[in-house]
Amino acid sequence: MRVLAVAANKGGVGKSTLAFQVAAEMALRGLRVLAVDADKQADLTRYARGPRLAGVGLDAVIADPSLDPRPYIGPVAENLDLLGSSPRLADADEVLRATEGGRFFLRRCLGVVAAGYDWAVIDTGHSEPIIAGAMVAADLLLMPTTASAPDARHAADMLQVATRVRRELGLETDGLLPRSLITIWRRQHNGVADAEVIENLRARFGDLVCPVIIPHSSRISEANDQRLTVRQHAEMFGSTRDRPLRAAVEAYSTITDHILARAGFGIDPSRSAVLAEIDFDEPDLTQVAAAIRRVKARRGLDDDQLAEVLGRSVDWVRHTLAFGARHPEGEDRLTIRPGSRSTTRELVGSRVRRWRH
Repeated sequence: MRVLAVAANKGGVGKSTLAFQVAAEMALRGLRVLAVDADKQADLTRYARGPRLAGVGLDAVIADPSLDPRPYIGPVAENLDLLGSSPRLADADEVLRATEGGRFFLRRCLGVVAAGYDWAVIDTGHSEPIIAGAMVAADLLLMPTTASAPDARHAADMLQVATRVRRELGLETDGLLPRSLITIWRRQHNGVADAEVIENLRARFGDLVCPVIIPHSSRISEANDQRLTVRQHAEMFGSTRDRPLRAAVEAYSTITDHILARAGFGIDPSRSAVLAEIDFDEPDLTQVAAAIRRVKARRGLDDDQLAEVLGRSVDWVRHTLAFGARHPEGEDRLTIRPGSRSTTRELVGSRVRRWRH
């Protein structure tokens, strides 16, 4: 089992939201995931529809000398389980400080259930004993920040904390840096200040910064309030015109792919996996084209490779990708200009339409 610790030195940077979205996206990829709420605010527990009650989550595990979490783990969705939290987790700080080897509590706890999961995703709280326990258990760090200067200054604080704690305990530190990732949440739609902060973060931390930026969208907060993932919210309430919401879904999905890639979980490029991501029965060809573009970008395929995987001609791929392309005037419109009637039939079936030039 791999352990991902989502941690931040600042509040209000979307840490619990990121932990929930990434855990859910991993589960959608067929991985068995345990989401662990190690924050006394218990936001992850709330998002996952878990009980925020004392004695039924991580606080109860810490109080048990066996550190067995199994009685307190509950199902959230297919492939996704939750070990929740409550405000009573604050009481665990004294227990962990007074216990010999207290900084190993999460490693021991997760070791009990390691055989049953591929990943554990920890929403790390802000108390020192909890942070230390998460840093000891983690194989990877995910460090969120907003695109604001005060938050960005602390973007990599947790990496420094992890290095210090692990060195004190004689644990390996060299491999943690290349497996870690800083994610940026944009707080304005197209703010110049945001862009400057993002540029500075990339210049300072290089490959440590995820190339995908989480966009500003009030729909993310709506999804949290409704206890839905952003993907579920988009499927239930989104529209084709809600670009920020669709961009948010893509961002969390792509961040998950980056995490898996850094952990050595290569994205399966097989034909069946690709075809599962595209609904060819969708009557709106712009939606089909959008799905194909996402697959192409996410898997790094060129047109020839994409055609081979889809079992279509390269011309078909190129023509289909043109559907819904962004028009210079700013509106979505069909930009295909088929050169022949046979090409048109291949694209839209037997129904031949006249295209305006």
